[in-house]
Amino acid sequence: MAETYITLSTGEKIVTKASEEQILQHITNDQGMMNKSFIVIGDVHIATAHIVKIETLDQTGEMEDLIHFDQADQTESTYPKDEEESKTQDRFELLEQELREAMQTRDIFLLDTLLHDDLVFINHEGSYLTKEMDLEAHRTLDVRFTEVSCKDLQIKTTKDGAVTISQIHLQGQAGDEKINGDYIYTRVWQLIGDQYQVIAGHCSML
Repeated sequence: MAETYITLSTGEKIVTKASEEQILQHITNDQGMMNKSFIVIGDVHIATAHIVKIETLDQTGEMEDLIHFDQADQTESTYPKDEEESKTQDRFELLEQELREAMQTRDIFLLDTLLHDDLVFINHEGSYLTKEMDLEAHRTLDVRFTEVSCKDLQIKTTKDGAVTISQIHLQGQAGDEKINGDYIYTRVWQLIGDQYQVIAGHCSML
């Protein structure tokens, strides 16, 4: 049976039953340019920037160095628990990276995807912010980041998501106020449908 192999820049390979044509149609526009920041294969989020090759091969049997994500067969794990935990950690590291990049580049589409509609966020001044308030600040350039870099990231996985605590260095401007300092972000990620989203968060200045 034909399977499509997605090779990532990390060397990892992911296998899916979706055809190469279906994947390319999903992540590219009519000019063949990438128009999606990430795709979802099974329960794994893949940043399209990390994809180096997509190919369809006729293969039989199992290959130990590949991850098989068949929608109809996800009840049993093919990895030891510690390796599964490592891959779960990697998944949330990638999501956190995507969120930082979206903040710095003002990628409204990606921010809209990663933040839950009912997001509850408390900023470093103790103010309550909704998702729409956050998106509007980026749309209107009221908040502009020139640097959003991570100095430390801790991830505690939960049954249906994770809690992340990261030390972030921010540079930029919020209104007339310049931003240049280190902040601690706490985020609660939860699986909503087939997408992990931030449902709650808090930021403190160091």
